[in-house]
Amino acid sequence: MADFFFSKIINSMKYNKIIWLFLVMIFASCNGSNDLYEEEVERYKVGESKLILDDSTSIDFIKVDYVFENGREYLLHHNEFKKSIQVFDLESGEVDQEISYPFKPPFGIQVTQDFTAISLDSIFIFMPLSIRGSILINRKGEILDRYMPRKEESLEKSLINHVSFGAFPTLLDGENLRFIQLPLFEISNPANINGEYRFERLYNIRTNEITDSPESAFPTFYHNKIWPGPDIQMSRVMDKKGRIINSWKYSDSLVVSTNGELRSVIAKSDYKNQQVSPFSMNPVREEITQKIIEETKYYGIYYDEIRDLYYRTVQHPGIYEKNKEFQEMDGLRNFSIIVLDKDFNKLKEVAFPGGIYNIYRVFVGNRGFYLPKNNVMNAKLVEDTLSIDIFDFTKNE
Repeated sequence: MADFFFSKIINSMKYNKIIWLFLVMIFASCNGSNDLYEEEVERYKVGESKLILDDSTSIDFIKVDYVFENGREYLLHHNEFKKSIQVFDLESGEVDQEISYPFKPPFGIQVTQDFTAISLDSIFIFMPLSIRGSILINRKGEILDRYMPRKEESLEKSLINHVSFGAFPTLLDGENLRFIQLPLFEISNPANINGEYRFERLYNIRTNEITDSPESAFPTFYHNKIWPGPDIQMSRVMDKKGRIINSWKYSDSLVVSTNGELRSVIAKSDYKNQQVSPFSMNPVREEITQKIIEETKYYGIYYDEIRDLYYRTVQHPGIYEKNKEFQEMDGLRNFSIIVLDKDFNKLKEVAFPGGIYNIYRVFVGNRGFYLPKNNVMNAKLVEDTLSIDIFDFTKNE
């Protein structure tokens, strides 16, 4: 019986050579595409760092910051279990020192949202949902300052749902800490998506005053429409001229703020073929997940002070499968990095394969653009080592 079916298949193949040749061409094309990815990636790769992790250190590396000091590169990592900031030497991969911060009452922080490191002797540690009670410590873990803006009359007004990590870091701008916050109101109500809400709040560490950043409102194309919650976020960065550059997930343009004056510059991906449409009615959870996975979007904006370049990360459309875990579908998505010069001219867009790198954990440092390989779908992932590839997109130019 098996021979009979095998004979039938062979005969069928003889009469369908064109179909089989077509399938072979597709397979070859896919392999060729992967080869091109690898060739492009290797073209700009200039190094690798391997961090050695102990049993208390999760490979997720969600809360990190980069510091360059005395000719050495450090990646600072918040270890929630140890209540400490681990200072990894990016050359040796080992923990150079561990900064334990106060976590016991009355001045300690028991739950940390994230931190911003200006240097090893100037590390801001932030409370969740509030600025009040945040502290500044040095490399010995000593409190240098504690920040106590005035209390608001209502709890709702006092809450600041700031992010402070990843593509949404808290920045020190002179005397101001610039926080990106996320809405606490019902985002499925299109009436709430308007020009009144501000995504960025400024806290003056000298005067204790909190103000809104006027340039951080929803762009008009978002107004009065229903969007997936995670895709209404804004990423922003500050360059050495003091300009604030805002990047919205669905906008092909960047908004550049120079002393309060706004201008829009195009920074469109070659991999975006169509504009994203809002939902026509309140979506169910599966519809939200499908849109998040299948749409091209801009995730983060980053600044390279040494090369005076801007990097905009782009998530390419993924494949949605109803019964598959979100992290798996998201982790397999290809992505690219748009490289812009100091005047926001697009120099290139470099594509990367999915399933290896973690687009949510990238950072910029002395040697260029750093891409951790702690993608949940990376088959070579090991729990005791975090591999980070380093890219210089000006290499060979």
